[in-house]
Amino acid sequence: MNTGAQHNDVADPFWAGVRERKLMLQFDAANGRAQFYPRPQSLYSDAGVQWREANGRGTIFALTKSRVSPPALAGRVPYALALVKLEEGPRMLARILAPHDQLVIGQPVEITWEEDGHALDFPAFQPSGIAADTSRDQGDSP
Repeated sequence: MNTGAQHNDVADPFWAGVRERKLMLQFDAANGRAQFYPRPQSLYSDAGVQWREANGRGTIFALTKSRVSPPALAGRVPYALALVKLEEGPRMLARILAPHDQLVIGQPVEITWEEDGHALDFPAFQPSGIAADTSRDQGDSP
Protein backbone atom coordinates (compact mmCIF):
# COMPACT_ATOMS: atom_id res chain seq x y z
CA MET A 1 0.00 0.00 0.00
CA ASN A 2 1.21 3.51 -0.74
CA THR A 3 2.64 5.10 2.37
CA GLY A 4 2.33 8.61 1.02
CA ALA A 5 5.96 8.83 -0.06
CA GLN A 6 7.14 12.34 -0.68
CA HIS A 7 8.03 13.33 -4.24
CA ASN A 8 10.50 16.10 -4.87
CA ASP A 9 9.07 19.35 -6.19
CA VAL A 10 10.59 18.91 -9.67
CA ALA A 11 8.25 15.97 -10.29
CA ASP A 12 5.15 17.37 -8.52
CA PRO A 13 3.36 18.23 -11.80
CA PHE A 14 4.00 14.69 -13.05
CA TRP A 15 2.48 13.13 -9.91
CA ALA A 16 -0.43 15.62 -9.92
CA GLY A 17 -1.15 14.46 -13.48
CA VAL A 18 -0.98 10.81 -12.43
CA ARG A 19 -3.61 11.50 -9.76
CA GLU A 20 -5.84 12.89 -12.54
CA ARG A 21 -4.90 10.12 -15.01
CA LYS A 22 -2.98 12.53 -17.21
CA LEU A 23 0.53 11.87 -18.50
CA MET A 24 2.38 15.13 -17.97
CA LEU A 25 5.68 15.88 -19.71
CA GLN A 26 8.13 18.74 -19.56
CA PHE A 27 8.68 20.72 -22.77
CA ASP A 28 11.54 23.09 -23.51
CA ALA A 29 10.20 26.65 -23.31
CA ALA A 30 12.21 27.79 -26.35
CA ASN A 31 11.96 24.95 -28.87
CA GLY A 32 9.11 22.78 -27.57
CA ARG A 33 11.09 19.52 -27.34
CA ALA A 34 9.74 17.12 -24.73
CA GLN A 35 11.77 15.35 -22.07
CA PHE A 36 11.09 12.58 -19.60
CA TYR A 37 11.88 11.94 -16.66
CA PRO A 38 11.25 15.24 -14.84
CA ARG A 39 14.35 17.41 -14.41
CA PRO A 40 14.94 20.83 -12.87
CA GLN A 41 16.01 22.25 -16.25
CA SER A 42 15.66 21.58 -19.94
CA LEU A 43 18.06 19.24 -21.72
CA TYR A 44 17.88 21.43 -24.83
CA SER A 45 18.29 25.09 -23.82
CA ASP A 46 18.49 27.49 -20.91
CA ALA A 47 14.92 28.72 -21.49
CA GLY A 48 13.37 26.50 -18.81
CA VAL A 49 10.56 23.98 -19.03
CA GLN A 50 6.79 24.04 -19.30
CA TRP A 51 4.49 21.18 -18.29
CA ARG A 52 1.89 19.93 -20.78
CA GLU A 53 -0.25 16.84 -21.07
CA ALA A 54 1.07 14.21 -23.48
CA ASN A 55 -1.34 12.56 -25.91
CA GLY A 56 -0.59 9.12 -24.45
CA ARG A 57 0.35 7.43 -27.72
CA GLY A 58 3.63 5.86 -28.73
CA THR A 59 5.33 2.80 -30.15
CA ILE A 60 7.19 -0.08 -28.57
CA PHE A 61 10.90 0.73 -28.96
CA ALA A 62 12.28 -2.20 -26.93
CA LEU A 63 10.53 -5.12 -25.28
CA THR A 64 11.26 -7.75 -22.65
CA LYS A 65 9.44 -10.19 -20.43
CA SER A 66 10.06 -9.40 -16.78
CA ARG A 67 10.26 -12.44 -14.51
CA VAL A 68 11.16 -10.37 -11.43
CA SER A 69 9.28 -7.43 -10.02
CA PRO A 70 8.97 -4.94 -7.23
CA PRO A 71 6.76 -6.22 -4.38
CA ALA A 72 3.64 -4.47 -5.71
CA LEU A 73 3.81 -6.49 -8.95
CA ALA A 74 4.95 -9.83 -7.49
CA GLY A 75 1.67 -11.56 -8.34
CA ARG A 76 1.84 -10.48 -11.99
CA VAL A 77 5.13 -11.98 -13.17
CA PRO A 78 5.95 -12.64 -15.88
CA TYR A 79 4.78 -9.43 -17.52
CA ALA A 80 5.61 -7.41 -20.61
CA LEU A 81 7.89 -4.44 -19.96
CA ALA A 82 8.72 -2.03 -22.76
CA LEU A 83 10.57 1.12 -23.55
CA VAL A 84 7.82 3.17 -25.23
CA LYS A 85 8.81 5.99 -27.59
CA LEU A 86 6.14 8.59 -26.98
CA GLU A 87 4.82 10.56 -29.97
CA GLU A 88 6.20 13.68 -28.29
CA GLY A 89 9.71 12.19 -28.50
CA PRO A 90 10.90 10.91 -25.11
CA ARG A 91 11.05 7.25 -24.16
CA MET A 92 9.33 5.87 -21.07
CA LEU A 93 9.76 2.48 -19.40
CA ALA A 94 6.35 0.98 -18.63
CA ARG A 95 4.34 -2.20 -18.35
CA ILE A 96 2.36 -3.24 -21.40
CA LEU A 97 -0.97 -4.75 -20.40
CA ALA A 98 -1.04 -7.52 -22.99
CA PRO A 99 0.59 -10.93 -23.31
CA HIS A 100 4.27 -10.63 -24.25
CA ASP A 101 3.90 -13.02 -27.20
CA GLN A 102 1.32 -10.69 -28.80
CA LEU A 103 3.66 -7.68 -28.83
CA VAL A 104 6.32 -6.59 -31.32
CA ILE A 105 8.82 -3.76 -31.58
CA GLY A 106 7.29 -0.88 -33.53
CA GLN A 107 3.74 -1.74 -32.42
CA PRO A 108 1.53 1.27 -31.62
CA VAL A 109 0.43 1.57 -27.99
CA GLU A 110 -1.67 3.96 -25.95
CA ILE A 111 -1.76 4.86 -22.30
CA THR A 112 -4.02 3.17 -19.82
CA TRP A 113 -4.05 3.36 -16.05
CA GLU A 114 -3.17 0.35 -13.97
CA GLU A 115 -5.26 0.05 -10.82
CA ASP A 116 -3.62 -2.01 -8.13
CA GLY A 117 -5.22 -0.83 -4.90
CA HIS A 118 -2.61 1.83 -4.16
CA ALA A 119 -3.44 5.47 -3.66
CA LEU A 120 -2.18 6.24 -7.18
CA ASP A 121 -2.99 4.43 -10.39
CA PHE A 122 0.14 4.14 -12.49
CA PRO A 123 0.56 4.78 -16.21
CA ALA A 124 0.91 1.64 -18.30
CA PHE A 125 0.32 1.02 -22.00
CA GLN A 126 -1.80 -1.30 -24.10
CA PRO A 127 -1.83 -2.07 -27.81
CA SER A 128 -3.75 0.68 -29.63
CA GLY A 129 -7.44 -0.04 -30.08
CA ILE A 130 -7.56 -2.82 -27.46
CA ALA A 131 -9.14 -2.43 -24.03
CA ALA A 132 -6.77 -3.43 -21.23
CA ASP A 133 -7.77 -6.14 -18.78
CA THR A 134 -6.02 -5.31 -15.52
CA SER A 135 -8.00 -7.89 -13.57
CA ARG A 136 -5.69 -10.75 -14.54
CA ASP A 137 -2.01 -11.40 -15.12
CA GLN A 138 -1.02 -9.95 -18.50
CA GLY A 139 2.10 -12.07 -18.95
CA ASP A 140 2.16 -15.37 -20.74
CA SER A 141 3.18 -18.65 -19.18
CA PRO A 142 6.77 -18.84 -17.87
